[in-house]
Amino acid sequence: MDELHALNNQRFYRECSLFIFTETWLTELTPEANVDLRGFASVRADRDAEACGKSRGGGLIVYINNRWCNPGHVSVKASLCCPDLELLVVSMRPYYLPRELSHVICVCVYIPPRADAATACEKIHIVTARLQTQHPEAFIIITGDFNHVTLDYTLASFYQFVDCPTRNNRTIDLLYANMRDAYRATPLPPLGKSDHNLVYLKPQYTPLDQRQPVTTRSIRRWTPEMEDALRDCYDTTDWDVLLSTHGEDIEGVTHCLTDYLNFCVDVVAPAKTVRCYPNNKPWVTQEVKAVLNKKKKAFRNRDKEEMKTAQREVKQCVREAKDTYRRKVEQKLGENNMRDVWKGVKTITGHNTKNGTAGGTVEKANELNNFFNSHFTASQQTRSGDN
Repeated sequence: MDELHALNNQRFYRECSLFIFTETWLTELTPEANVDLRGFASVRADRDAEACGKSRGGGLIVYINNRWCNPGHVSVKASLCCPDLELLVVSMRPYYLPRELSHVICVCVYIPPRADAATACEKIHIVTARLQTQHPEAFIIITGDFNHVTLDYTLASFYQFVDCPTRNNRTIDLLYANMRDAYRATPLPPLGKSDHNLVYLKPQYTPLDQRQPVTTRSIRRWTPEMEDALRDCYDTTDWDVLLSTHGEDIEGVTHCLTDYLNFCVDVVAPAKTVRCYPNNKPWVTQEVKAVLNKKKKAFRNRDKEEMKTAQREVKQCVREAKDTYRRKVEQKLGENNMRDVWKGVKTITGHNTKNGTAGGTVEKANELNNFFNSHFTASQQTRSGDN
Protein backbone atom coordinates (compact mmCIF):
# COMPACT_ATOMS: atom_id res chain seq x y z
CA MET A 1 0.00 0.00 0.00
CA ASP A 2 2.92 2.35 0.68
CA GLU A 3 4.23 1.84 -2.84
CA LEU A 4 0.72 2.22 -4.27
CA HIS A 5 0.31 5.53 -2.43
CA ALA A 6 3.65 6.67 -3.82
CA LEU A 7 2.63 5.72 -7.35
CA ASN A 8 -0.68 7.53 -6.93
CA ASN A 9 1.22 10.77 -6.35
CA GLN A 10 2.69 10.47 -9.85
CA ARG A 11 0.63 12.05 -12.60
CA PHE A 12 0.91 9.02 -14.88
CA TYR A 13 -0.84 6.76 -12.37
CA ARG A 14 -3.10 9.39 -10.82
CA GLU A 15 -4.84 10.01 -14.14
CA CYS A 16 -5.62 6.31 -14.68
CA SER A 17 -9.31 5.54 -14.41
CA LEU A 18 -9.16 2.20 -12.63
CA PHE A 19 -6.83 0.11 -10.52
CA ILE A 20 -7.83 -3.57 -10.51
CA PHE A 21 -6.07 -6.13 -8.34
CA THR A 22 -6.66 -9.85 -7.87
CA GLU A 23 -5.42 -12.20 -5.17
CA THR A 24 -5.34 -9.41 -2.63
CA TRP A 25 -4.91 -11.60 0.45
CA LEU A 26 -7.35 -9.36 2.30
CA THR A 27 -9.80 -10.76 4.87
CA GLU A 28 -12.82 -9.45 6.71
CA LEU A 29 -10.46 -8.54 9.57
CA THR A 30 -8.64 -6.02 7.32
CA PRO A 31 -10.20 -2.59 7.94
CA GLU A 32 -11.10 -0.29 5.06
CA ALA A 33 -8.70 2.36 6.35
CA ASN A 34 -5.75 0.07 5.60
CA VAL A 35 -6.59 -0.13 1.87
CA ASP A 36 -7.89 3.40 1.25
CA LEU A 37 -6.33 5.21 -1.68
CA ARG A 38 -6.67 8.99 -1.86
CA GLY A 39 -8.93 10.06 -4.72
CA PHE A 40 -10.25 6.54 -5.34
CA ALA A 41 -13.31 4.61 -4.20
CA SER A 42 -12.67 0.94 -3.43
CA VAL A 43 -14.92 -2.09 -3.96
CA ARG A 44 -13.77 -5.29 -2.26
CA ALA A 45 -14.71 -8.95 -2.55
CA ASP A 46 -12.64 -10.81 0.04
CA ARG A 47 -12.25 -14.57 -0.15
CA ASP A 48 -14.86 -16.62 1.70
CA ALA A 49 -12.89 -19.47 3.27
CA GLU A 50 -15.97 -21.65 3.75
CA ALA A 51 -17.22 -21.22 0.18
CA CYS A 52 -13.92 -21.84 -1.61
CA GLY A 53 -12.29 -24.25 0.84
CA LYS A 54 -9.10 -22.16 1.15
CA SER A 55 -8.20 -19.60 3.76
CA ARG A 56 -5.15 -17.99 2.11
CA GLY A 57 -4.80 -15.95 -1.05
CA GLY A 58 -7.57 -14.87 -3.36
CA GLY A 59 -9.77 -11.84 -2.99
CA LEU A 60 -10.56 -9.03 -5.41
CA ILE A 61 -10.50 -5.25 -5.17
CA VAL A 62 -11.31 -2.49 -7.66
CA TYR A 63 -10.28 1.16 -7.22
CA ILE A 64 -12.37 3.70 -9.15
CA ASN A 65 -10.97 7.17 -9.79
CA ASN A 66 -13.34 9.77 -8.32
CA ARG A 67 -12.44 12.22 -11.09
CA TRP A 68 -13.57 9.67 -13.66
CA CYS A 69 -16.72 8.42 -11.95
CA ASN A 70 -18.78 9.68 -9.02
CA PRO A 71 -18.71 7.15 -6.14
CA GLY A 72 -22.51 7.38 -5.99
CA HIS A 73 -22.67 5.95 -9.52
CA VAL A 74 -20.78 2.77 -8.59
CA SER A 75 -22.71 -0.39 -7.70
CA VAL A 76 -21.97 -4.09 -7.27
CA LYS A 77 -23.97 -6.19 -9.73
CA ALA A 78 -22.78 -9.65 -8.66
CA SER A 79 -20.26 -11.41 -6.46
CA LEU A 80 -19.25 -15.07 -6.50
CA CYS A 81 -16.77 -17.18 -4.54
CA CYS A 82 -16.33 -20.92 -5.14
CA PRO A 83 -13.39 -23.36 -5.44
CA ASP A 84 -13.10 -22.77 -9.20
CA LEU A 85 -13.74 -19.04 -9.46
CA GLU A 86 -13.84 -15.74 -7.60
CA LEU A 87 -15.81 -13.05 -9.39
CA LEU A 88 -16.82 -9.44 -8.75
CA VAL A 89 -19.04 -7.40 -11.11
CA VAL A 90 -18.96 -3.62 -10.69
CA SER A 91 -21.20 -1.25 -12.64
CA MET A 92 -19.98 2.33 -13.22
CA ARG A 93 -21.54 5.33 -14.92
CA PRO A 94 -18.67 7.80 -15.57
CA TYR A 95 -18.98 11.52 -16.10
CA TYR A 96 -18.31 11.07 -19.80
CA LEU A 97 -18.84 8.18 -22.21
CA PRO A 98 -19.32 8.04 -25.98
CA ARG A 99 -22.98 8.40 -26.86
CA GLU A 100 -23.32 4.80 -28.06
CA LEU A 101 -22.33 3.41 -24.62
CA SER A 102 -24.73 3.46 -21.67
CA HIS A 103 -22.27 2.65 -18.87
CA VAL A 104 -19.24 0.49 -18.00
CA ILE A 105 -19.40 -2.94 -16.38
CA CYS A 106 -16.16 -4.39 -15.00
CA VAL A 107 -16.07 -8.15 -14.37
CA CYS A 108 -13.06 -8.86 -12.16
CA VAL A 109 -12.11 -12.54 -11.85
CA TYR A 110 -9.54 -14.75 -10.16
CA ILE A 111 -9.20 -18.39 -11.25
CA PRO A 112 -7.01 -20.52 -8.95
CA PRO A 113 -4.24 -22.61 -10.56
CA ARG A 114 -6.02 -25.90 -9.73
CA ALA A 115 -9.49 -24.79 -10.74
CA ASP A 116 -11.55 -26.71 -13.28
CA ALA A 117 -11.31 -24.65 -16.48
CA ALA A 118 -14.66 -25.77 -17.93
CA THR A 119 -16.55 -24.93 -14.74
CA ALA A 120 -14.90 -21.51 -14.42
CA CYS A 121 -15.62 -20.64 -18.07
CA GLU A 122 -19.23 -21.75 -17.73
CA LYS A 123 -19.83 -19.56 -14.68
CA ILE A 124 -18.22 -16.53 -16.36
CA HIS A 125 -20.32 -17.15 -19.48
CA ILE A 126 -23.56 -17.30 -17.46
CA VAL A 127 -22.81 -14.02 -15.70
CA THR A 128 -21.67 -12.28 -18.90
CA ALA A 129 -24.66 -13.49 -20.93
CA ARG A 130 -27.04 -12.16 -18.28
CA LEU A 131 -25.26 -8.79 -18.28
CA GLN A 132 -25.41 -8.56 -22.08
CA THR A 133 -29.13 -9.32 -22.02
CA GLN A 134 -29.91 -6.79 -19.29
CA HIS A 135 -27.56 -4.07 -20.60
CA PRO A 136 -27.10 -4.49 -24.38
CA GLU A 137 -25.46 -1.05 -24.80
CA ALA A 138 -22.97 -1.35 -21.93
CA PHE A 139 -19.21 -1.54 -22.36
CA ILE A 140 -18.17 -4.78 -20.63
CA ILE A 141 -14.61 -5.67 -19.66
CA ILE A 142 -13.55 -8.98 -18.10
CA THR A 143 -10.14 -8.93 -16.47
CA GLY A 144 -8.12 -10.63 -13.79
CA ASP A 145 -5.75 -13.54 -13.11
CA PHE A 146 -6.84 -16.39 -15.39
CA ASN A 147 -3.82 -18.69 -14.82
CA HIS A 148 -4.38 -21.65 -17.20
CA VAL A 149 -7.82 -20.54 -18.49
CA THR A 150 -8.81 -18.43 -21.50
CA LEU A 151 -12.16 -17.25 -22.79
CA ASP A 152 -11.29 -17.33 -26.49
CA TYR A 153 -13.90 -20.01 -27.24
CA THR A 154 -16.30 -19.30 -24.38
CA LEU A 155 -16.88 -15.66 -25.38
CA ALA A 156 -16.07 -15.55 -29.08
CA SER A 157 -17.48 -12.03 -29.50
CA PHE A 158 -15.02 -10.57 -26.94
CA TYR A 159 -11.50 -9.40 -27.75
CA GLN A 160 -8.38 -9.94 -25.63
CA PHE A 161 -5.92 -7.02 -25.35
CA VAL A 162 -3.05 -8.06 -23.07
CA ASP A 163 -0.27 -9.19 -25.42
CA CYS A 164 2.73 -8.86 -23.08
CA PRO A 165 4.06 -11.32 -20.43
CA THR A 166 2.61 -10.69 -16.98
CA ARG A 167 4.35 -13.42 -14.98
CA ASN A 168 7.80 -14.54 -16.11
CA ASN A 169 7.28 -15.45 -19.78
CA ARG A 170 3.58 -16.25 -19.47
CA THR A 171 0.56 -14.06 -20.09
CA ILE A 172 -1.93 -15.10 -17.45
CA ASP A 173 -3.44 -11.71 -16.57
CA LEU A 174 -5.91 -11.02 -19.38
CA LEU A 175 -8.46 -8.41 -20.29
CA TYR A 176 -11.43 -9.08 -22.58
CA ALA A 177 -13.83 -6.43 -23.89
CA ASN A 178 -16.88 -6.49 -26.14
CA MET A 179 -15.39 -3.89 -28.52
CA ARG A 180 -12.60 -4.16 -31.03
CA ASP A 181 -9.52 -1.91 -30.72
CA ALA A 182 -10.51 -0.74 -27.23
CA TYR A 183 -7.07 -0.79 -25.53
CA ARG A 184 -3.33 -1.04 -26.05
CA ALA A 185 -1.34 -2.86 -23.35
CA THR A 186 1.99 -1.68 -21.91
CA PRO A 187 3.88 -3.71 -19.24
CA LEU A 188 4.98 -1.96 -16.05
CA PRO A 189 7.10 -3.13 -13.07
CA PRO A 190 5.34 -5.26 -10.45
CA LEU A 191 3.92 -3.68 -7.32
CA GLY A 192 5.90 -4.44 -4.16
CA LYS A 193 6.88 -8.11 -3.91
CA SER A 194 4.23 -9.27 -6.36
CA ASP A 195 5.24 -11.88 -8.95
CA HIS A 196 2.83 -10.34 -11.49
CA ASN A 197 3.70 -7.33 -13.63
CA LEU A 198 1.40 -4.35 -13.72
CA VAL A 199 -0.26 -3.73 -17.09
CA TYR A 200 -1.24 -0.25 -18.24
CA LEU A 201 -4.11 -0.35 -20.73
CA LYS A 202 -4.42 2.85 -22.74
CA PRO A 203 -7.82 3.48 -24.35
CA GLN A 204 -7.74 3.36 -28.16
CA TYR A 205 -11.48 3.38 -28.88
CA THR A 206 -12.75 5.98 -31.33
CA PRO A 207 -16.35 7.16 -30.71
CA LEU A 208 -18.89 6.39 -33.37
CA ASP A 209 -19.55 10.04 -34.24
CA GLN A 210 -15.83 10.53 -34.96
CA ARG A 211 -15.65 7.45 -37.18
CA GLN A 212 -18.55 8.48 -39.37
CA PRO A 213 -17.73 11.04 -42.09
CA VAL A 214 -19.34 14.46 -42.28
CA THR A 215 -21.95 14.52 -45.06
CA THR A 216 -23.01 17.48 -47.17
CA ARG A 217 -26.35 18.19 -48.80
CA SER A 218 -27.98 21.06 -50.67
CA ILE A 219 -31.05 22.83 -49.29
CA ARG A 220 -33.29 25.71 -50.39
CA ARG A 221 -35.15 27.97 -48.04
CA TRP A 222 -38.49 29.02 -49.49
CA THR A 223 -40.41 32.08 -48.36
CA PRO A 224 -43.70 33.55 -49.63
CA GLU A 225 -41.72 36.38 -51.25
CA MET A 226 -39.59 33.87 -53.16
CA GLU A 227 -42.67 32.01 -54.36
CA ASP A 228 -44.18 35.27 -55.65
CA ALA A 229 -40.92 36.19 -57.41
CA LEU A 230 -40.73 32.78 -59.10
CA ARG A 231 -44.35 33.06 -60.19
CA ASP A 232 -43.69 36.50 -61.71
CA CYS A 233 -40.64 35.13 -63.52
CA TYR A 234 -42.69 32.40 -65.14
CA ASP A 235 -45.57 34.78 -65.96
CA THR A 236 -43.28 37.22 -67.81
CA THR A 237 -41.52 34.52 -69.82
CA ASP A 238 -42.24 34.32 -73.58
CA TRP A 239 -42.51 30.55 -73.86
CA ASP A 240 -43.06 30.55 -77.63
CA VAL A 241 -39.76 32.30 -78.29
CA LEU A 242 -37.98 29.98 -75.84
CA LEU A 243 -39.28 26.72 -77.31
CA SER A 244 -39.84 27.56 -80.98
CA THR A 245 -36.20 27.07 -81.94
CA HIS A 246 -36.47 23.31 -81.24
CA GLY A 247 -39.45 22.71 -83.49
CA GLU A 248 -40.74 19.12 -83.27
CA ASP A 249 -37.72 17.86 -81.31
CA ILE A 250 -39.36 16.59 -78.11
CA GLU A 251 -36.03 15.82 -76.43
CA GLY A 252 -34.69 19.29 -77.16
CA VAL A 253 -37.87 20.96 -75.89
CA THR A 254 -37.75 18.89 -72.71
CA HIS A 255 -34.11 19.71 -71.95
CA CYS A 256 -34.57 23.40 -72.75
CA LEU A 257 -37.65 23.70 -70.55
CA THR A 258 -36.05 21.82 -67.67
CA ASP A 259 -32.86 23.89 -67.79
CA TYR A 260 -34.82 27.15 -67.85
CA LEU A 261 -37.04 26.15 -64.90
CA ASN A 262 -33.97 25.15 -62.86
CA PHE A 263 -32.26 28.41 -63.83
CA CYS A 264 -35.19 30.45 -62.53
CA VAL A 265 -35.26 28.46 -59.29
CA ASP A 266 -31.51 28.98 -58.76
CA VAL A 267 -31.87 32.74 -59.33
CA VAL A 268 -34.85 33.17 -56.98
CA ALA A 269 -33.85 30.65 -54.25
CA PRO A 270 -30.13 29.80 -54.42
CA ALA A 271 -29.18 26.39 -53.04
CA LYS A 272 -26.95 26.28 -49.97
CA THR A 273 -24.56 23.47 -49.12
CA VAL A 274 -24.68 22.46 -45.44
CA ARG A 275 -22.60 19.97 -43.51
CA CYS A 276 -24.41 17.31 -41.46
CA TYR A 277 -22.51 15.86 -38.52
CA PRO A 278 -23.41 12.32 -37.40
CA ASN A 279 -23.85 13.35 -33.76
CA ASN A 280 -26.33 16.12 -34.57
CA LYS A 281 -30.04 15.55 -34.21
CA PRO A 282 -32.15 16.44 -37.26
CA TRP A 283 -33.69 19.41 -35.43
CA VAL A 284 -30.28 20.99 -34.73
CA THR A 285 -30.61 23.60 -37.46
CA GLN A 286 -28.54 26.66 -38.33
CA GLU A 287 -30.82 28.82 -36.19
CA VAL A 288 -30.25 26.60 -33.16
CA LYS A 289 -26.48 26.76 -33.65
CA ALA A 290 -26.66 30.55 -33.99
CA VAL A 291 -28.44 31.04 -30.65
CA LEU A 292 -26.04 28.55 -29.00
CA ASN A 293 -23.11 30.62 -30.25
CA LYS A 294 -24.84 33.71 -28.89
CA LYS A 295 -25.07 32.06 -25.49
CA LYS A 296 -21.37 31.12 -25.61
CA LYS A 297 -20.44 34.69 -26.49
CA ALA A 298 -22.44 36.02 -23.53
CA PHE A 299 -20.70 33.51 -21.26
CA ARG A 300 -17.26 34.63 -22.43
CA ASN A 301 -18.25 38.26 -21.82
CA ARG A 302 -19.58 37.32 -18.36
CA ASP A 303 -22.85 39.06 -19.12
CA LYS A 304 -25.39 37.29 -16.90
CA GLU A 305 -28.41 39.16 -18.23
CA GLU A 306 -27.46 38.41 -21.82
CA MET A 307 -26.94 34.76 -20.88
CA LYS A 308 -30.45 34.54 -19.44
CA THR A 309 -31.88 36.09 -22.57
CA ALA A 310 -29.86 33.75 -24.78
CA GLN A 311 -30.96 30.74 -22.73
CA ARG A 312 -34.62 31.65 -23.29
CA GLU A 313 -33.93 31.99 -27.00
CA VAL A 314 -32.22 28.60 -27.07
CA LYS A 315 -35.16 26.95 -25.33
CA GLN A 316 -37.67 28.57 -27.67
CA CYS A 317 -35.62 27.83 -30.80
CA VAL A 318 -35.13 24.16 -29.88
CA ARG A 319 -38.85 23.80 -29.18
CA GLU A 320 -39.74 25.27 -32.57
CA ALA A 321 -37.15 23.11 -34.36
CA LYS A 322 -38.50 19.95 -32.72
CA ASP A 323 -42.05 20.97 -33.62
CA THR A 324 -41.00 21.45 -37.25
CA TYR A 325 -39.39 18.01 -37.30
CA ARG A 326 -42.51 16.50 -35.72
CA ARG A 327 -44.68 17.97 -38.49
CA LYS A 328 -42.36 16.43 -41.08
CA VAL A 329 -42.79 13.01 -39.46
CA GLU A 330 -46.57 13.48 -39.39
CA GLN A 331 -46.48 14.39 -43.07
CA LYS A 332 -44.68 11.11 -43.79
CA LEU A 333 -47.43 9.35 -41.86
CA GLY A 334 -50.04 10.99 -44.08
CA GLU A 335 -48.10 9.80 -47.14
CA ASN A 336 -48.13 6.24 -45.71
CA ASN A 337 -44.31 6.20 -45.67
CA MET A 338 -44.00 4.01 -42.60
CA ARG A 339 -40.28 3.44 -42.93
CA ASP A 340 -39.45 7.13 -42.56
CA VAL A 341 -42.09 7.47 -39.84
CA TRP A 342 -40.53 4.71 -37.75
CA LYS A 343 -37.07 6.17 -38.36
CA GLY A 344 -38.25 9.57 -37.16
CA VAL A 345 -39.92 8.10 -34.07
CA LYS A 346 -36.70 6.25 -33.13
CA THR A 347 -34.73 9.47 -33.58
CA ILE A 348 -37.11 11.45 -31.36
CA THR A 349 -37.29 8.82 -28.61
CA GLY A 350 -33.57 7.96 -28.75
CA HIS A 351 -34.30 4.27 -29.34
CA ASN A 352 -31.40 2.42 -30.93
CA THR A 353 -31.21 -1.17 -32.08
CA LYS A 354 -27.74 -2.47 -31.38
CA ASN A 355 -26.22 -4.69 -34.01
CA GLY A 356 -25.26 -7.92 -32.30
CA THR A 357 -23.16 -9.24 -35.17
CA ALA A 358 -19.67 -9.99 -33.91
CA GLY A 359 -16.68 -9.09 -36.02
CA GLY A 360 -13.73 -11.40 -36.47
CA THR A 361 -11.04 -12.67 -38.76
CA VAL A 362 -10.85 -15.70 -41.02
CA GLU A 363 -8.34 -17.31 -38.65
CA LYS A 364 -10.79 -16.93 -35.77
CA ALA A 365 -13.59 -18.50 -37.80
CA ASN A 366 -11.37 -21.43 -38.80
CA GLU A 367 -10.39 -22.03 -35.17
CA LEU A 368 -14.04 -22.14 -34.14
CA ASN A 369 -14.91 -24.46 -37.04
CA ASN A 370 -12.11 -26.86 -36.13
CA PHE A 371 -13.09 -26.78 -32.47
CA PHE A 372 -16.76 -27.62 -33.04
CA ASN A 373 -15.94 -30.05 -35.86
CA SER A 374 -13.65 -32.06 -33.57
CA HIS A 375 -16.38 -32.35 -30.93
CA PHE A 376 -18.97 -33.29 -33.55
CA THR A 377 -16.68 -35.99 -35.01
CA ALA A 378 -15.95 -37.42 -31.56
CA SER A 379 -19.68 -37.53 -30.80
CA GLN A 380 -20.42 -39.36 -34.10
CA GLN A 381 -17.69 -41.93 -33.41
CA THR A 382 -19.08 -42.57 -29.93
CA ARG A 383 -22.56 -43.16 -31.32
CA SER A 384 -21.19 -45.50 -34.00
CA GLY A 385 -19.34 -47.51 -31.35
CA ASP A 386 -22.50 -47.80 -29.24
CA ASN A 387 -24.47 -49.07 -32.22
